[in-house]
Amino acid sequence: MVKSGRTVLSRVSPLRTLTRALRRSTRLPLPFAAALLLGTAPLAAAPATPPVSEQVFTVGFSKIADVYLEAVSFDRLGVDGLKGLTAIDPAVRIERANTTVRLYVSGNLAAEYGAPTAGDSNGWAILTTRIIDRARLYSPTLAQAAPERVYQVVFDGVVANLDGYSRYTNAQRATSERAQREGYGGIGVSLDIYAGRVTVRDIVPRSPADRAGLRDGDQLFAIDNELIARMGETDMRDRLRGPTGTQVTVTVARDGATPRRVAMRRERVVPNTVSVSVTDHVGLIKLERFNATTASNLRDSVAAIRQGNSGRGLRGLVLDLRGNPGGLLDQAVSVADLFIRRGRILSTEGRHPDSRQRFDATPDDIADGLPMVVLVDGRTASSAEVVAAALQDTGRAVVVGASSYGKGSVQTVTRLPNDGELFLTWSRIYTPAGYTLHRQGVQPSVCTSRPGQSDPAALLTDLRDGRNRLTQIINWRLKAADDEQALARLRESCPWKEHEPDLDLKVAKRLLGESTLYQRAAALSFVNTVAER
Repeated sequence: MVKSGRTVLSRVSPLRTLTRALRRSTRLPLPFAAALLLGTAPLAAAPATPPVSEQVFTVGFSKIADVYLEAVSFDRLGVDGLKGLTAIDPAVRIERANTTVRLYVSGNLAAEYGAPTAGDSNGWAILTTRIIDRARLYSPTLAQAAPERVYQVVFDGVVANLDGYSRYTNAQRATSERAQREGYGGIGVSLDIYAGRVTVRDIVPRSPADRAGLRDGDQLFAIDNELIARMGETDMRDRLRGPTGTQVTVTVARDGATPRRVAMRRERVVPNTVSVSVTDHVGLIKLERFNATTASNLRDSVAAIRQGNSGRGLRGLVLDLRGNPGGLLDQAVSVADLFIRRGRILSTEGRHPDSRQRFDATPDDIADGLPMVVLVDGRTASSAEVVAAALQDTGRAVVVGASSYGKGSVQTVTRLPNDGELFLTWSRIYTPAGYTLHRQGVQPSVCTSRPGQSDPAALLTDLRDGRNRLTQIINWRLKAADDEQALARLRESCPWKEHEPDLDLKVAKRLLGESTLYQRAAALSFVNTVAER
């Protein structure tokens, strides 16, 4: 999951010649200034692409040194980042020998530099830039590589030594991901393109498109009076988006009627990640991910269910988190807090002082104690696991499905000067019961994924007869952080496998239809909390 705080720095102009870049070496500490320029003659022409920005590496490396979960040494990270250049040109080779870093191109020594100390992230950022500049003089392939490609391979090499969730995202992809998390300037629609026909889909409630009367299925013909037949998919999307407050005009038609022009002003649009329905007096809530408005949209959705005609005689709610990859941590806390009246929601622990946090519930429950079932599977991860664990450990809901993914860490995101983003793991998450989600995940109170089990009634037999494996699961959890065998047994207690999606929902409805059985399952979750504290 992602911590919502981020670092944003001003853009640095990349217009610097190689001559100026090389002259700056005179301002470096003595080991850098003493670089030997050896080997074959460099290329006669300067690189055709802009030079890389030293500040991108300076900001990224210093952030790693400051906030990563464990203390790092740039003796290894810095060299491995430089070795990433080989992914662009295999003829480029980096070698570390004691206090010297050497650059080879096509087997020839191009330069050697004194290595900064292990803790000097700024020195390694400077050295990284110098070596890249030097290598581009000798390598035509590297000289032609766009700066974004260089940033990608270097940061990929650096974060490879961290953990599986720390990563660098290039500027283009980062822009798209920020739009999903935080919103974008637009009108609030998605486009469906099939056989040359473009239709409007997934209109965001209360967005400019919604207020202007656009509806799912409207056919799109033009944007700002230019026919879409001349545009690609990316071009169409970019034309619909833009700075908030600016105007865009679309030409649409419904059901073969005469096309009409609709003018709208762009607003900040955050994709809606919440969908709701009511069947058999049970409210079904699906959360796709956690973005900046998930909690507020969920609050509104539950209120709409309870106040509408379909909410009369409501027996309970099903919160479907299957396939939910997570998202913003603060939204996960807020979602759990919507239903929990008191107690701990989660705690986090890391190396940086700001990463050690405690989150407690406020005295409110938008469902007024209405019974709840949470559905999870092996793709339920990160923020979604936080919500499932908090509702389970406090006895507020019964979890049904399969063991969740086990991503129990928080990433802080730094926006770099090139508009790329660096995600760094900076803390581990602990549930109200005191166990870590890292690798362990959430184990459901009712498992639906064991082989040969497809009858909803049979899946509840152990619970109905008072049989459970609670004590064994608690013992495995207590050992799982340090014992691989205990961890394996914990995960195998309810392994995820593909099965009929409706099976989980059928079990949930049966639980909500039998008050005594539901209360027994909820009590088991709360015993789990008490036993582990």
